[in-house]
Amino acid sequence: MREKPLSEIKKAIVIFHYAEKIKSNLILTTSLLEVLNSMGDEEILGAEKLLVAYFNALVQEVNIATNVSGVQGFQDVNAKLGEAIEQTKKHDYANAMKLVSEAISITTTNGNKAAETLKEKGLI
Repeated sequence: MREKPLSEIKKAIVIFHYAEKIKSNLILTTSLLEVLNSMGDEEILGAEKLLVAYFNALVQEVNIATNVSGVQGFQDVNAKLGEAIEQTKKHDYANAMKLVSEAISITTTNGNKAAETLKEKGLI
């Protein structure tokens, strides 16, 4: 096993941190989408506006992750979030949930190599 340079370990920590943070927020987003399915018509408009605002904040967080980590795979997550926002605005919560699930998978994949690097060093 070759020795990992410190800079590679630092980058793995950053990638792992953002991947886990984004994944947690995406899981929360699926819960919020499930709540929309149970709301009455009079409640949905305001709830959708809040969820879209949350989506937009998450997009900003993913942009930061992309810029800080250099992992371009996070851009795929943003693409899925953009599509999910559009589906939410169209009241297609099932499709929005599917897109968020795909974003979770992409995020997990992005974090796996970093997690392996950290495991090799006994850091997680």
